[in-house]
Amino acid sequence: MAEGAVSFFINKLGFLLEEEAKLLHGVEEQAVFLRDELEWIRHFLKDAEEKRKRIQMVDVWVRQVRNLAYDAEDVIDAFILHVEREHNKSLFFKIIGYWSQLKNRRRIGKWIEQINRRTKEISACRSKYDLDVSGSRQDSGHFIEDLSRKRRNILTVEELDIMRFQKEAAEVAKRLMNESETQRQVFSIIGAAGLGKATLTRMIYNRTDIKNHFEVRAWIYVSQEYQLKDLLLRALQQVRGPGSDESPLEVTIDNLEGELRKNLQDKRYLVVIADIWKTEAWDQISASFPQNQKGSRIVLTTRNKDVATHAGPSTYHHELQYLKEEDSWELFCKKVFPSGTCPNELVEVAREVVKKCNGLPLAIVVIGGLLIGKERTHDAWSKTLPNVNLQLTQDSICRQILALSYTDLPYYLKSCFLYLGLFPEDYQIKANRLIRLWIAEGFVLARGEQKMEDVAEDYLEELIQRNMIQLVKRKYQEGPVGTCRIHYFWRDLAISEAKNDRFLDIHGKKYNSTSGMTRSRRLAIHSVNTNQNVRHFSNHKLRSLLFFDKELEISKWRSKFGECTKMLRVLELKGAHLWEKNLPKEIGKLILLHYLGLKNTGLQRLPTSIGKLITLQTLDIRGTNVRSVPKAIWKMQHLRHFFWVPAKLMQFQKVCVSREDLPRDLLTLYLPSFIWMDIGEGLANYFVEFDCLRSLRLYEKLALGNEKLQNCFPSSLTELNLERCQLRHDPSAVLASLPKVRELCLGVSSYVGREMIFSAKGFVHLRFLQLHKLENFEEWRVEDGAMPNLKHLVIRDCGRLKILPNELQEITSLQKIELFGMSKALINNVKENEDWYKNDRIIIFDGDWYKKNHIIDNSESKYFESRLVFFP
Repeated sequence: MAEGAVSFFINKLGFLLEEEAKLLHGVEEQAVFLRDELEWIRHFLKDAEEKRKRIQMVDVWVRQVRNLAYDAEDVIDAFILHVEREHNKSLFFKIIGYWSQLKNRRRIGKWIEQINRRTKEISACRSKYDLDVSGSRQDSGHFIEDLSRKRRNILTVEELDIMRFQKEAAEVAKRLMNESETQRQVFSIIGAAGLGKATLTRMIYNRTDIKNHFEVRAWIYVSQEYQLKDLLLRALQQVRGPGSDESPLEVTIDNLEGELRKNLQDKRYLVVIADIWKTEAWDQISASFPQNQKGSRIVLTTRNKDVATHAGPSTYHHELQYLKEEDSWELFCKKVFPSGTCPNELVEVAREVVKKCNGLPLAIVVIGGLLIGKERTHDAWSKTLPNVNLQLTQDSICRQILALSYTDLPYYLKSCFLYLGLFPEDYQIKANRLIRLWIAEGFVLARGEQKMEDVAEDYLEELIQRNMIQLVKRKYQEGPVGTCRIHYFWRDLAISEAKNDRFLDIHGKKYNSTSGMTRSRRLAIHSVNTNQNVRHFSNHKLRSLLFFDKELEISKWRSKFGECTKMLRVLELKGAHLWEKNLPKEIGKLILLHYLGLKNTGLQRLPTSIGKLITLQTLDIRGTNVRSVPKAIWKMQHLRHFFWVPAKLMQFQKVCVSREDLPRDLLTLYLPSFIWMDIGEGLANYFVEFDCLRSLRLYEKLALGNEKLQNCFPSSLTELNLERCQLRHDPSAVLASLPKVRELCLGVSSYVGREMIFSAKGFVHLRFLQLHKLENFEEWRVEDGAMPNLKHLVIRDCGRLKILPNELQEITSLQKIELFGMSKALINNVKENEDWYKNDRIIIFDGDWYKKNHIIDNSESKYFESRLVFFP
C-alpha cells in the first residue's frame, strides 16, 4: 500500500498546487520539491511492493516510504487546517494574530523541509544498500508459478468429486457438446480463488464423452506472469500429440501461431486456457485458435468476469459459488474419511471445523489434510479447533493464493478493497454509502469530465468482476449495485494487509488488540466499553472514525472531541446514541471533514458551528429528530449529498438563502417537500437552473397543480422518489417529460387520484418503476411506445388496481415484474395469461418466483435476483 499512500498524496498535492495555490502560499517551493521527489520514488514502488514479502530489506524500505507519505500528508493537512481556521476569523482577530500566522507558516515550512530531507535519505538508501526494488520480474514469475502448482496439487479431481461438482460438470459438458452450434465458442468458468475452477474444468476435460466428441484437446496455464511463446509451444505439442517431433523451422511467435492454425483448422478442438487474468492475454493468445465451423470450443478459467465477457460476450459463462453447508460437509468427509462417512463421536466438532471454512473448497481440503494425521478422538480434534483460523490465514497456502488477486490490483483499487475490512463480518454494505465514503477518503481519481461517483461505481463493479467482493443485490434488474458484502477470507486478507500498513484498525470483541491503534489512519468501532477506550480517540493522525456498535453511547469521549480528532475526513456515527441527543459544538473544529453520518442517532438539533465544515461533501441526518437546520448548511460549497428525512412530522420552516450561496455540485437531496418549494424564493427554482441534481427524494404534501409541478424538477434528475406528497392530478405527463430519469418511485400516498396515463414516447430512459400504496389508484393506461427501456416493475399494496395494462407485455426490455399485496383479480389475470411470460420474463407474486408460468425454487431465484449467473 506504500504505492497507494504515495500516489494519493502526490495527487492531492498536485491538485493543491494547481487549483488551490493560495492555500500553500509561503511554502510553494518546498511543496513542489516534495512532489517531484516522491514522483521519482513512486516509479520503483510497484515492483518493490511485490518483492517486500520475500526480501526483508525491501520491506523496510517500503515501510519507510509509506511512513514518509503519511507524515507528509499530516504536515500539509496541518497547514491547510491552519489556513482555513485563520480564514474563518473576524478581521479584528486576523489583525492581532498576524505575527502568529507568520510564525506558524515558518514552522510548517521547516516541517516540509524536514520531510524533503527524509525523502533524499530514503532515495539514497536504495543505492547505498544496493536494493533491487525494480529489477526483473523473473523471481516473481517463479514464485507465482510455484504457488499455482501447489494450488493445483491441493484441489484434485478426485477430492472434488462430490454431487454438486458432478452436476455442474455434466451441465457445462452438455453445453460444450451442443452440435447445433457449429461456430467456435468461448465458454468461461468464473470464480474467486480457491473455489475449484481449474479442478471442475479438469473434471469436464477428462470426461469420456468429451474425449470422444473432440478430435483434439489442449490445456495451457497462463497465470499472471507468462511468456506467450512458451504457451503457444505447449499448446502445439499437445495438438500434435505425443511422439511428434515436428517443429517450425524457427520457433517464433508468428511461426507457432501459424502452425497452430494449420493443425486446428479442419478439426473439432477443445482448448482450455486456465488461470487467465487479463483481457490483453486473451487478445494475444486467441488469434492462434481458428474460427472454424466444426463446433470447436475454448474454455477459460478466470477470477475476473471482465476477461470472460471480453472473450465471449454472447456465450455461456458458468460462475462458481461458495459451497452450501451440506456440500461443504460432503467434501470434508470425502477428504478426511476413506469411507466418506464421519464417525458419530466426531460429527459435532467436525461440523464446527467445516463451518469455519465458510464454503471455500480450498480451505476445506487444506484443513481436512491437516486433520488426517490427527488422532480421531473428540478431545484431539477439539484442541485443533481454535487453530483452524490460524491455519487458514497467517501465511498459509490459502492466504497466498488469495493474495495473488490483491497483488494484481492497481493501487487505487487496493485502497478501496482494504477499506472493506472496516465493516463487520457478513455486513451488507449499501453501495451508494460505500461510494460516498471512498470519495470522502480521497481514493477516487478524477477521470476527465466524469463525476467522482461514476468513477467510484466503476471501481466497485471492477472489484465485483474480479470476484473480490460479492454482489448481494442490484438496485433493479441489470441496474447498478445496490448492496454488496465481502467474504470472510477476503475480509481477513484485507484486515491483515491494512493493519500491516497502518491503513486501518478495528476495535471489537474479535479484534481486541490495541497495539498500533494510536498510529492507524482509520478506526472502526465494532463494540467498545467507552469508559475504557477514550484514549483511542486521541489519535492526532486519525483520518476516519466509523461506529458500528448500535448499543454504544457516545458521551465519555466528548471532552476529547474536536482538537484531538481535528484531522478527521470521515465521521460515521450511524445508529450510535449521542450524548444528550446532540452534537457537541466542537464539531466545528473538524474543518477537513468530508463525510458526516448521523443517520438514526436520535439527534435533535445541529449546532450552528457545523457551518464551519466548509469541505463537507456528505451530510446524512435521516431518521433523526432534527426539525430545522442551520442556514449555513445551504452555503456549503462542496456539499454533494444531503439526506434529511425527519423521523417525525415537521413543522413548516422557512429559511432565506441567496442564489449565490447555494452549492452548485449538489447531486443528492432528500428533504421535506415544503422546504424544496418554499425556502426563500424556492429551492426548486435554483436547482432547476443549476441543473446539477441527480437524485431527489421529497416527503410530505406537495400542494401543486401540474402547471407548477412542471417547473419543480431539474432536467438533470436520474432518480426521483416521491412519498406522502398527496398529488391530486395525474403527474405522469410531467414526470414523463424528464429527459434523464432512470428510476422513478411513486411511494406511499404520493398520488391520491384514481387514474394514470403513461403516454406514448414518454419515460424514454426509465429502467425501474415502483408504485407503492397508492390507495385510490384503480386504472392505469400505458400507451404503445411508453417506457421502451423499462427493465423492472414493482407494484406494492395498490389494492384497487384490478388489471395490468396489456401494453406492458410488449415491452421487450421488461425482465422482471414484482407484485405484492395486490388484488386477487389482478394476480389471477397475470398468472393465467401466458403472454406475461414472454422473453423469459420473471414475475414475482408475494415472494414466489415464476418464469414461463412455473415456479422457480429458492436457490434459482437468488441467481436471478443478484444476476450472478448469465442465462443465455
